[in-house]
Amino acid sequence: MRTAALIAGGMAALALAACDPPLEPADAPKDTGAETASLPEGFSNDLSADVSGYYRPTTEVRQASWRLDHVFLGQTQDFAAWENGAREGRFAPVMLEFVDESSPTVQTESGEIHTGRVRVLPRFYSLEKGMLRFVGVSDELGVVRLDAQLNGDALATARRNLGEEGSVLNGTLSIGQGAPQAVGFRWWAGD
Repeated sequence: MRTAALIAGGMAALALAACDPPLEPADAPKDTGAETASLPEGFSNDLSADVSGYYRPTTEVRQASWRLDHVFLGQTQDFAAWENGAREGRFAPVMLEFVDESSPTVQTESGEIHTGRVRVLPRFYSLEKGMLRFVGVSDELGVVRLDAQLNGDALATARRNLGEEGSVLNGTLSIGQGAPQAVGFRWWAGD
């Protein structure tokens, strides 16, 4: 009888232990479900001119091993298509691309490049009166926010001179839990 009581007590303890959540290491990624639930959603623009191209940081912007490579802005028809629901693959009229500098490298005709890249697509963007607001989420980086003002005159000069003229987009960028960083971008037409 005493053995039966011990077995019953042991079974009850095991049942209660199964109810506790599993232990996770302190550096385990946190569930961002609640964090992303409160993020804005939607897309809008009031573009009347072409602002398409790549916007490359004027200074290095990074979070751990991830470095911001560029912000991409599409053509007006890309914005219209996206806002009307046409979404294909890993392309959006506004996206940020990051490079993992701890990833392996490969040799290309342009030189050695890192193989680890993340393209952050928008959950929300607004490009109105020259103000770009972007919110995207990536598994690797968490929530990415960009608020930046586009300087139309500086952009026109950079486009006339085929880029690399100086900063045309300036604002703040926050990556994951990192503090917002001041950022500036040069316009580049691409390859």
